[in-house]
Amino acid sequence: MDDIIPTLVWLTATFLIWLISRRLTEKLRISSLRNPLFFAIIVLCILLPGVGLAPSDYLAYVRPLTFLIGLATVALALPLWQQRMLIHANARAMLLSTLVSTVTGILAAVALGWLFGLDQPDIASMGPKMTTLAVALPLSRLTGGWDNLAILCVMCNGVGGSFISSALWKNVVPESGPEERAFSLGLSSHAMGIARTLAVSPDHVSLASCGMLLSALMTAILYGLALATAISS
Repeated sequence: MDDIIPTLVWLTATFLIWLISRRLTEKLRISSLRNPLFFAIIVLCILLPGVGLAPSDYLAYVRPLTFLIGLATVALALPLWQQRMLIHANARAMLLSTLVSTVTGILAAVALGWLFGLDQPDIASMGPKMTTLAVALPLSRLTGGWDNLAILCVMCNGVGGSFISSALWKNVVPESGPEERAFSLGLSSHAMGIARTLAVSPDHVSLASCGMLLSALMTAILYGLALATAISS
């Protein structure tokens, strides 16, 4: 009973932050900033320490929203089904790019951790940063990581990827089309990438969803194989 009032307060605050962020992004001219999640995260990063609330306590209060993340992920099957022919035609390239991207992301996180002399829990928290939080958090816990750091790494990866995407497309792969860009956003920036795709190319959000789901699946498989190898040895 004691948690009902703070739960209602933080649920209401989260909805208000989201609505205000959406209104703000609709007025921006810079496409890289047209991402309501970006501003919502900044507000929460300022607000939570300001009121002395730990991120884990905030997540506990807004648990109904985190539960809906799973339902929303399942609902992504509908746009994927609508684009099934396009996905089937490019399945081999999508799987290969998912494998390369996931392996590179995990190894880069581990290499940076070793380079800067971080402890094992720090590296474990950074490892699954390229996948969605619903997958990254359990994998981080399974390997001895910390929830707060894992959440931060996932958010930074998502925000950073969506923020620099326009510059990368323009200067590195200018010939890429909206389909490739949408898939790469979902693959590398998970939910933030989907939000970015909704802002710049809403007709291709299903491909961003496909990228996020393939990234989650590939990350889980690679972690499972690594853990099975470690146990057997």
